[in-house]
Amino acid sequence: MRVAAPSSERPTVLITEPIGASGMRILEQACTCIAPWRDGVHDEAPLRAELRRVEAVIVRLFAVDAGVLAAAQCLKVVAKHGAGLDNIDCQAATERGIPVIYTPGANANAVAEHAIGLLLALARNTCVADTTLRDGRAYERGQFQGIELAGKTLAIIGLGRIGSRVARKAHGLDMQVIAYDPYVDPASYAGPATLVDSFDHLLASADFVTLHVPLTAETRNMIDSRALARLKPTCRLINTSRGGVIDERNLNDALHRGSLAGAALDVFEQEPLASGHPLFQAPNTLLTPHVSGLTAEAMSNVSRQVACGVIDLLAGRTPDGLVNPVVLSKRSNGAGQRNATQERASAFSPERLPENASTKTILRARGNKYD
Repeated sequence: MRVAAPSSERPTVLITEPIGASGMRILEQACTCIAPWRDGVHDEAPLRAELRRVEAVIVRLFAVDAGVLAAAQCLKVVAKHGAGLDNIDCQAATERGIPVIYTPGANANAVAEHAIGLLLALARNTCVADTTLRDGRAYERGQFQGIELAGKTLAIIGLGRIGSRVARKAHGLDMQVIAYDPYVDPASYAGPATLVDSFDHLLASADFVTLHVPLTAETRNMIDSRALARLKPTCRLINTSRGGVIDERNLNDALHRGSLAGAALDVFEQEPLASGHPLFQAPNTLLTPHVSGLTAEAMSNVSRQVACGVIDLLAGRTPDGLVNPVVLSKRSNGAGQRNATQERASAFSPERLPENASTKTILRARGNKYD
């Protein structure tokens, strides 16, 4: 595997999965980088072995649980390349005095665009029409009549960085946009979505529902059999947030019954989706393999942000996107540290407490929640 030139003064960073070249360049200027994926190594065993000797780790989907942290005796930083923290045991990291950082907002536009793209493709039966044409069955085109978006009601669950972008883009498509987020103050929200205070009312009013929430104890299986029963049979569901917020078994049943017009999913309870998963046989579905944040621009933004955050922490500076500032407070008693912005965390926005974080941990990131 490739590493930068070794030096006793250079901290060692493990990058478990591919990140953007711009971020790697930043890291390699200051650190010794271990990136097994550059040599085609993707197994977890070598990564876990390397974790025993590194001072920082950058992960995408690789799980950093209590066992991993206990074995990583030299670890000083855990960094998430992305916004979802459900694969990192933030509580265990905090207990061990290890700062955790993430990159909220860096891929928000990419995810928002993918959500709109899925919505359009679902409304116009784009993917199945393409497959049918390629199969030489162009004469069947009449069965792919779609619907227009103008005038339809889009219900957004979660008005954080991504949800608010989706609202603006959908408004530009002449959709009626409503949103549910109990952590947004109606007095300070300027639109374009119309806030509703009833989750059931939001579901019953929707022609499309799109989810933009993290996976927490509060949001896990929030779209269950009861929620699905509230939707109109002509409604279509889009999820680019986290798979666990939808009960997939109940969703599959609703699609087969015809009580839901369609679903477009980029995320799943277990990833990658197993080859025999029932959703592959469900009608009116569009499935993508967790690619909503995978654009050249987003990958560059996220990689630079996470690289700078790691270097800042290793140099004793407080970075943006710090999940558990209490660790640095205990370490320095507040002296010589630039304080992170600390505001109340929204359980429906990317900048919220992860499910496995301490309730005393403050999760904040730079910027307005609606940027």
